[in-house]
Amino acid sequence: MVIVGAGPAGLAAAAMLRAHQIDAVLLEREHSLAEPWRARYDRLHLHTIRWLSDLPGYGIPTDFGRWVARDNFVEYLEQYAAHHHLQPRFGVEATRIDRDDGRWLVRTSNGTIPTRVVVVASGYARVPYLPEWPGTFDGPVLHSVDYRNSQAYRGKDVLVVGGGNSGTDIAVDLAEGDAGRVRIAVRTPPNILPRDMWGFPIQLIGIAVRRMPPRLLDPMFDVLRRASIPDLSAKGLPRPSAPFSHFRSTATVPIFDVGFVEAVRDGSIEVVSGVTALDGRAVVLADGTRLYPDAVLAATGYRPDLEPLVGHVTPIRPHGIPSPKPRLHFLGIGLPLSGLLYQVGKDAQRLARDIATEIGGDRKKTSDD
Repeated sequence: MVIVGAGPAGLAAAAMLRAHQIDAVLLEREHSLAEPWRARYDRLHLHTIRWLSDLPGYGIPTDFGRWVARDNFVEYLEQYAAHHHLQPRFGVEATRIDRDDGRWLVRTSNGTIPTRVVVVASGYARVPYLPEWPGTFDGPVLHSVDYRNSQAYRGKDVLVVGGGNSGTDIAVDLAEGDAGRVRIAVRTPPNILPRDMWGFPIQLIGIAVRRMPPRLLDPMFDVLRRASIPDLSAKGLPRPSAPFSHFRSTATVPIFDVGFVEAVRDGSIEVVSGVTALDGRAVVLADGTRLYPDAVLAATGYRPDLEPLVGHVTPIRPHGIPSPKPRLHFLGIGLPLSGLLYQVGKDAQRLARDIATEIGGDRKKTSDD
């Protein structure tokens, strides 16, 4: 069988399949393990607590702390692969998966691999998304994937576009790193929650309520925010009226506060409305305001971008999430309330059991014949 992607989801799938005595060909388009993680901004830490971010079969070392830093998480993925004796085929990109005579054909940059079962674990944040704003900007416009730290922006006027976790993290990093002025353009007011409350990670609530009826979750999250986050309406961030419904409709996870709220309250970060156009030295906002920043950093998210790979064999649902097919599985492509790494671990164990049953049935049928 073949696993596409050797990030956390692909590694977990390969490890759990090996526990069922099933070896898989593990394809990775990058040239080393955890390359996307290595390239993220320096300030990055997991927003999920260490003990709820383990992959199955090997835990994150306790000396990495409660909130694991980027470089420590890269080290953990290396340890995980070594512990489970996983050897991805690096520099091999899966480009298209076809169905042929009862099997799958995984077409890659290094030839075609026939297989009975495929697991696509290429990740939800696979391809950076940059909106196609009308017009052009005379200064630099960079996606957050290209941001490392605030050093290049000291004394400069920077507009961060996007009110997700990356955007708010980067805005705080800029404000603390002595950027001349930091503004963040927010189209829809996000739901903001503390990373932990009274020493307990807020992720535990997401795990506990993930199967509750949606009609109960909007009022529950509204109460939680009111109890934990001050009213920021006067600063341009009113509370969303239906926080869980907003998450479902936009696939935008809540912001976990690591300094953003205080920076907005003290004016270190100014909130402005969403960007509608670029016009030379100006950035035009939805309320008609024209800003003249030195640089624009677009923290506008990522897309799974799986249409070229599987869009011809299975429907692609809203937010780029594909529908599973018999023996074509998808792992780690989504934004669960319980936390992506936590859910990846649970789903990898379940998926490995299901695939072992499938393959066992095939072997029995062959034996009977």
